Amino acid sequence: CIIPGCTVPAAWCEIHHVTEHANGGATHLDNGVALCWHHHRTLDTGGWQVRMRGGLPETLAPPWIDHDTRWRPARSPLRPPRRQRT
Repeated sequence: CIIPGCTVPAAWCEIHHVTEHANGGATHLDNGVALCWHHHRTLDTGGWQVRMRGGLPETLAPPWIDHDTRWRPARSPLRPPRRQRT
């Protein structure tokens, strides 16, 4: 799942159309991102936003998670998140 902090692997994700088909969005992979079941179902109500910029997905976290409220490049769901060194 491309949502930061989510550890659901890509194989268990669903494809979300960034621009909904009903709103003129294309039905090909250039308009799709991998989201886990939970984030796919709660995207509209959970405060997260997803957009495509230059063909790459970006996420915007809700203000209670990211006080800067900046669009950030989404991590690839094909690679696990990097672990912090302690």
